[in-house]
Amino acid sequence: MQKKGPEYVTFSNFRDIQLQTIENMESRSDEEIMLKVKEGETELLSVLFNRHQKHLFNFLLHQGIDYHKSEDYLQQIFYRILKYRKSYREDASFKTWMFSIARNVVKRDYERQKIKYAQMCPLTEAAYVADADENSLREEELKQLYASLEKLSVTEREIINLSRFQGLKYDAISEITGLSNSAIKVKMHRAMNKLRTYYFQQA
Repeated sequence: MQKKGPEYVTFSNFRDIQLQTIENMESRSDEEIMLKVKEGETELLSVLFNRHQKHLFNFLLHQGIDYHKSEDYLQQIFYRILKYRKSYREDASFKTWMFSIARNVVKRDYERQKIKYAQMCPLTEAAYVADADENSLREEELKQLYASLEKLSVTEREIINLSRFQGLKYDAISEITGLSNSAIKVKMHRAMNKLRTYYFQQA
């Protein structure tokens, strides 16, 4: 009986295997995928990138960072996720960890430029455009909302951004910002009251 020769995996087959593996991960949770990335399956980071790039990009725009700088930060954030993948904890929320990294990337860059994080620029036109396609508010109402948000402090804006725009709970926001849960609740209450006041002053 003739023996079969060795089986070779071609580049095309290898690529197909990789694509199939990535497709199989689409239904998995962020945390399951990140643990696979941590274990060395770094190509799966593309799944997380595709899921969260828009969330991160809008977070940056809502903080008043311009469009092109936000694109640059987005690349830096996922580079750091890859670089520090071994530090990801098994019991951690990926989204909370991701936004913590995003915040640190921005803060460190501002510190390098000797600009305080609390002195970030106003909301940009790009942030307005980013929401215009999805937001059910009329154009004029959306402009009023952004004009009102610009009057808040960066910390107040950040808490509203993480809570209302990104849908994070207070426990997660506390972990990201380093503020206590009670402090988050108080600041959120005050920020929302201010936002309502500023918004209806323009009406």
